[in-house]
Amino acid sequence: MDSMKKIENFFRSRKLAIFLISMVILLSLIGTTVPQKSQIKTDVYNAWKNTNPQQADIFEAIGFTNLFSSFIFLIIAFLLSINTAFCTWNMLKGAFRKLGSYPQFQNDQYISKLENHSVLKTEKEQVQIISEINSVLKERGYKVSQRQNCIFAHKNKLGVLGTSLFHICILVIILSVVYGTTGRMEGDMRLIEGQTLSEDHENYMFINEGPFFNEAHQGFNITLQKFYAKYNDETNTPRGASGTLSIEKDGKLEKTDIVYSNHLMNYGGYTFLGNVYGMAPLLILRDRDGKVISGSYITAQDQDESDRYVAFFNIGDTGLEGGLMVYMTTNLTSRKIMEADALQEPILFLKIFDKGSEIYNGTLKMNDTVQIDDKNLGFYDIKYWSNFYIVKDRSTMFVYAGIGSIIFSLAISLFLVPKKIWIEVVKSEKDNHSEIYIGGRADKFRSFYEEEIGDIVNRIKEKL
Repeated sequence: MDSMKKIENFFRSRKLAIFLISMVILLSLIGTTVPQKSQIKTDVYNAWKNTNPQQADIFEAIGFTNLFSSFIFLIIAFLLSINTAFCTWNMLKGAFRKLGSYPQFQNDQYISKLENHSVLKTEKEQVQIISEINSVLKERGYKVSQRQNCIFAHKNKLGVLGTSLFHICILVIILSVVYGTTGRMEGDMRLIEGQTLSEDHENYMFINEGPFFNEAHQGFNITLQKFYAKYNDETNTPRGASGTLSIEKDGKLEKTDIVYSNHLMNYGGYTFLGNVYGMAPLLILRDRDGKVISGSYITAQDQDESDRYVAFFNIGDTGLEGGLMVYMTTNLTSRKIMEADALQEPILFLKIFDKGSEIYNGTLKMNDTVQIDDKNLGFYDIKYWSNFYIVKDRSTMFVYAGIGSIIFSLAISLFLVPKKIWIEVVKSEKDNHSEIYIGGRADKFRSFYEEEIGDIVNRIKEKL
């Protein structure tokens, strides 16, 4: 029993809480300084690693590059949860003791020592005095108990649970964050207009999975039906880049929605957010007989917000390399037309390199081809593409519930302040007067309670 007491005292120690919270803050600061694999794209992380190879090796060895799902961070969060649980349990026991201690009758000696107390005198009978006092207290919303010549009144009794509930909410949020970190999945999936990909590990360009996610991919199909570089919603409000996504499972269309800034798409616990986008010209390499050797949509990206999309790529298995820039252009016309009505056509600037030496530099329009030795490289189509940031976090609802409960517990603490009033009616032995000792106390905001207790005393004085 003594050992259990020591363990309990250790885990509910304020010093331990301060230490653990300080460690969480310190590790969080480190996590904002050291690049995290789960928060940046693979190519960005690899670029940092190549620039700082020694630092990267050290940080990877001690787990700082996956800090928020590392063993040390989870252990500290677990200990903080235990510490919060012990503190909360201790507070709950104290709160339930207060709840179970009603009513609490006191004599005039106790009442006279209270910060807010008064003494009234009256010639009325004790029965009438107590009746008048009870009516005043009930008018003010107090629950009244009486024992002989003593009165105890209270209200907002459940307010004693406010602080305990707040700590329970903190505990729920901590456990939810740990649960979410270990079971979370997040990644980038790139889709070209009309393309369908299954929600599987290999179809993500970048993916980070928590240790307890256990490859729990759902395998539903995701299709980018249409992409808009400049989208106006039904109220004609500009929303920027957006894409229409559809979800299909077991051959059945489950959901279709438009994803843009501040408008996410949710399905089956997954959240879809818009990310970077660009244009993808279709280049096809054919032999001299017109047979297709290879072809693909080349995803080009606007790197300087100039509406010009750039990409570098390998040309099939020829050993040649290419670089392109593509953008949409509009033919000049003498007619007055709106910008949205202008017919746009793609223009592709292409360079081809053989072992670093430029062998071609020209411009292609739709369906144009360029001769490369005994082969032809043609430009046949163009579509938009977009990366979608996809998150599966089973803890989100628990975190939201915890935050909502914190607001509720704070409301209890602020607006349901427990208040108590003690009264004793003492018959004077010298004359026919009765002395009424009145004292009150609030658990919080005691200076504000002076006005309320003063008003109650004045009202009792008027009645008597």
